[in-house]
Amino acid sequence: MALRLPRTLTAFLRHNALVIHDVIVVGAGPAGCSATLELARLGIGVLLIDRARFPRWKPCAGGITVKATTAFPKQLHPFVEHTASRVVLSDGPGRTTHLQASRPVGWMVHREDFDLAYLQLVRALPGVEVREGCRVDSVRETGDGVVVETSTGDLAAAAVIGADGAGSVVSRAVREPVGRRFAVAFEAETTVDGTLPEVQFDFGAFPGGYGWVFPKQGRCSVGGYVLAPRARDLRGQVDRFIAAWPHLAGLRPHRARGHRVPLGGTWQPLAGRRIVLAGDAADAVDPITGEGIALALRTGTLAAGAVHRLLAHGEPLSTADRTLAGIHRDLRRSRWLAQILYRHPRRGFRLLFGNRLLCQLFVDVLRGDRTYRGLTGAALLRLPLLPFGQGRGPHRSFRVD
Repeated sequence: MALRLPRTLTAFLRHNALVIHDVIVVGAGPAGCSATLELARLGIGVLLIDRARFPRWKPCAGGITVKATTAFPKQLHPFVEHTASRVVLSDGPGRTTHLQASRPVGWMVHREDFDLAYLQLVRALPGVEVREGCRVDSVRETGDGVVVETSTGDLAAAAVIGADGAGSVVSRAVREPVGRRFAVAFEAETTVDGTLPEVQFDFGAFPGGYGWVFPKQGRCSVGGYVLAPRARDLRGQVDRFIAAWPHLAGLRPHRARGHRVPLGGTWQPLAGRRIVLAGDAADAVDPITGEGIALALRTGTLAAGAVHRLLAHGEPLSTADRTLAGIHRDLRRSRWLAQILYRHPRRGFRLLFGNRLLCQLFVDVLRGDRTYRGLTGAALLRLPLLPFGQGRGPHRSFRVD
């Protein structure tokens, strides 16, 4: 697709001796690669840049809810190391709910391998150029284009997609950094001596959040997610979490790191005249689960479609901003539920995961069959039924669709 750049941008670029790109995508994680894949499909040239060199370790649990199905390239399915349809939910060793779903609810990937495979996939597409080890220092809209100042020189394009993560530099060109909300997570990659454990979420080990165990091929990701901008001694809490469960005794952590997780539900704009955000840069993360990969895939594709309409038809990026705002309206409901659940984790666990109907509603959300707003509405309608027909005692087993 041949794009005709505005005269003001062309004159600016020639004056400053900058190479003209159709679109620059900043960040080569799932959001940036999804945006690049969609732009290439639409025939638009892309320069995809990332400050890292791949493969690189990304501290991330690597869980993907199956709501990502429509945006998940089939070429990446071999990199799914575990498919989860059975989950252990716990409030410490003394209280558990075993949840068996008739269909998968999530996939587990190793981000180092998954991200490299996705980058190699898009690198091979016509019209795509990839630059690794290219740090973005600033981004500014000028006239009818965008100038990106990087560690390897200035770049320019008709539009930019910011998919550069929680600490996004691109986002500063369209919104104020103040007012963003963050959780914190700590992840340890482990080898496994013996049998792999099941997928587990524990609401007793991490005050204000939950712990997770995600099995993969011969290894596990284990860690904690806390709904606060700071948390004390997460590394120690992870060690104590592993020690508290006999079935985790075979886990051997070999590298670990903490990281910030942006919380979805923002009120801030996520697009400018020629810049649109995606993934963690757009705070597209579920506050209850802390998962961002499914929304990264979705918002990357959404951002690419919006840029295509801008360049091909002159449609303003405000349409993408409205779509992103709709996603965040539902994430605000998730944030509200997360605050209730993690302020009172024991009561929240007993209410949500001690009841088969509520477990089913939550699984519907994870699959993308229901929104959080739909979950709360359906729960209120079914409220008179919730206390009945549940298993008794500290250990329960539920089957859901």
